[in-house]
Amino acid sequence: MRGFFSSMFAEMGARRQRLRAAFGDRGQGLVEFLFLTGLMSGSLGLLMRPWMAASAPWGFAIPVVFLAGYLALEAHRQRALAKGGDSEKLAAGFDWLVFLWALASALAGAAAFVIAWGAAPTPAPQAWTPPESAVSVDISP
Repeated sequence: MRGFFSSMFAEMGARRQRLRAAFGDRGQGLVEFLFLTGLMSGSLGLLMRPWMAASAPWGFAIPVVFLAGYLALEAHRQRALAKGGDSEKLAAGFDWLVFLWALASALAGAAAFVIAWGAAPTPAPQAWTPPESAVSVDISP
């Protein structure tokens, strides 16, 4: 288990360096910020208004689903490396898979926030009184 996580963290660092080389310093920071904003707005953003959590409750699961998918992709990458795959080819392929997975998760989080923000608040329950003619009452003093 320790080998899995140490390899995963080493690959995360290398992936960030490759992302920085592709987008530059500012671009890499912007891309990471947008991914994290999308993930967090879909879960923590749903707590802004009382009705938002009920409008898109699936938004709370997006960070967990993202993490599970990331771990599955990493396990697949490590299995491919163990089979003797070319590390540079695998790195390029899995960089795209991780990028697309993060993008899809961030867009799902943003969609959950937008759906919840646009939803109409549930109306407050009003006290209901029956009409006077609904029940006949024969009470006299």
